[in-house]
Amino acid sequence: MANLVGALASVPNGLWEKIIFAFNGAFKNYALAIILLTICIKIITLPIDFINRRSTQKMTDVQGKLQKQIADIKKRYPDQMVQNQKLSELYKKEGFNPMGSCFNMILVLLVSWGVFFTLFSSLNNMAAFKIVSQYEDLRGAYIQEYVKEERGINQEEFEALELTEDEIGNYIITISTNGTEEEIATRTEVANQSVIEKYKEVKESFLWIKNVWMADSPTQRAIPDFGSYYKIAKLKLTPEEYEVQKVQYDTIMAKLEESQGVNGYYLLAVLAAVSAFLYQYLLMSNKKKKDERKRGSEQDSPAQSSGKAMMIILPVIMLVFTLSYNSVFALYIITSQLFGMATAPLIKYLIKVTDKEKKNNYSVVKK
Repeated sequence: MANLVGALASVPNGLWEKIIFAFNGAFKNYALAIILLTICIKIITLPIDFINRRSTQKMTDVQGKLQKQIADIKKRYPDQMVQNQKLSELYKKEGFNPMGSCFNMILVLLVSWGVFFTLFSSLNNMAAFKIVSQYEDLRGAYIQEYVKEERGINQEEFEALELTEDEIGNYIITISTNGTEEEIATRTEVANQSVIEKYKEVKESFLWIKNVWMADSPTQRAIPDFGSYYKIAKLKLTPEEYEVQKVQYDTIMAKLEESQGVNGYYLLAVLAAVSAFLYQYLLMSNKKKKDERKRGSEQDSPAQSSGKAMMIILPVIMLVFTLSYNSVFALYIITSQLFGMATAPLIKYLIKVTDKEKKNNYSVVKK
């Protein structure tokens, strides 16, 4: 059939949307597609992460090595401009450029947050498209048997029909109101069964999540009510149109709403918050050990204090995102955090090997 909700069901054609459609075409499951896409993104950006962490470690090493000289400069030169000049000269003597380290950190932030927010926006667009398209399919399924019988056409001919909104609305009213009680009951049962069968074909679930385009939450239903659908689809209707569309929606989706129930149990939200905390804890734990070895003290540095704050702030941010938006985006967050934890030892090892080779080469040149 033609699009029953017109432009609302137009396929998103942004770059991320096209990539996600391609991954789904290969794996036939949007949840798996997002997980594998996330892994690919993290692998591609792994070299940037390596450069940033190596640069950060070098900065920590240099600051630990020059701790006494840095403290002496700050004490001897209270003027900020002179102090910065002397520190710059000291770092230059050690062959270290603090601006290079800052540039690497900014680059990582731009890439990671750029991917985060653009993918977030694209997945919201896709969620709206998929939910609207699903309703479009179910609305067509609800009237198909009645229309085929009335017009004497087959399924292929029915799908080729260009029905107007008024025609669709009239068919829905006819099925559920016209005729004897027995006729209405029979037509309604056939229509509802067609909707249930169609839903089995078009639904997109994953593990315990019944609808991946809704949040994994017991406060969210797998089949959104009309108020939620209205917001997701970004409809703009007059009060009269709203009531008409609501009656149609409730008529078609009532049985599904009863059978599908809640969409989840907060599991993705918990996993996102816990994985974010563990990832930050892992990074902070490694950094604290290095700082203690350099300073010979267990006192927290400003960077460690900032890191401790992030161990609280970041999990809260991830929790809010996963509770407020669709499950596929929650899967992106969790996969990103788990990938970061899994690759942290590898990056640490590569940094160690790289620095060791550099020292060996320096020793050979010096001899």
